[in-house]
Amino acid sequence: MTAIPEDILGLRVEVVRSIRRTAALHIIGTDLQVRVPEHVGDERVAAFLTRKRPWIRSKVAEIQRLPTHRPRELVSGESFPYLGRHYRLKVQEGHQVGVCLSGGYLRATIRPTEQGEQREARIQQYLQSWYRSRALERLQVKAERYAQQIGVSPAAVSVKHFRSRWGSCDKRGRVIFNWHIIKAPHSVVDYVVIHELCHLIHPNHSKEFWQLVARHDAAYPEHRQWLREQGRGIL
Repeated sequence: MTAIPEDILGLRVEVVRSIRRTAALHIIGTDLQVRVPEHVGDERVAAFLTRKRPWIRSKVAEIQRLPTHRPRELVSGESFPYLGRHYRLKVQEGHQVGVCLSGGYLRATIRPTEQGEQREARIQQYLQSWYRSRALERLQVKAERYAQQIGVSPAAVSVKHFRSRWGSCDKRGRVIFNWHIIKAPHSVVDYVVIHELCHLIHPNHSKEFWQLVARHDAAYPEHRQWLREQGRGIL
């Protein structure tokens, strides 16, 4: 039996089985996501990857031509995205620790005793906590608005970190979003919300599914393209 490779050309392979009719490949960050129907076995997935290797190679070449993203230094003056805009980080010392958006800055307050690697780790922790809370708040509001338009009722809306997807919708009607998406422009975030909510009606990527998405986001091809080109920069 042919096994599914763990990685291809430097991309980690992740197989996602769901109620869908066809197989598809998506590159998100450094992950190669293979989306296939539930009944498709490992051997057929491996064969599909072999057939698609030229396509994968061309996409890897495109990625390598993109500018590399430098590691965050987590110091004052560094820029961080939020809903399509960039805000400068301002690190300050105090006892009411955490991150807030104030006066056009992302203000990170840490204790004076925290220095070096501990200081950097604490700023990273506070930033992630801030992003996650803002993502949950904004995405729940957007999901409620678009659910009314589409005519669906998600069982729950939450956020988490995904390595290679922007959202998911399970059989119980629970919708989960990648909290990193809150860094993208409003229109792209809206597309992701609409995409997942439409899966409550069509749990696949059929023609009918994309027609429903287009009904609520006529510019969705542009938003998908933004995620392909810019998504690596916000993960």
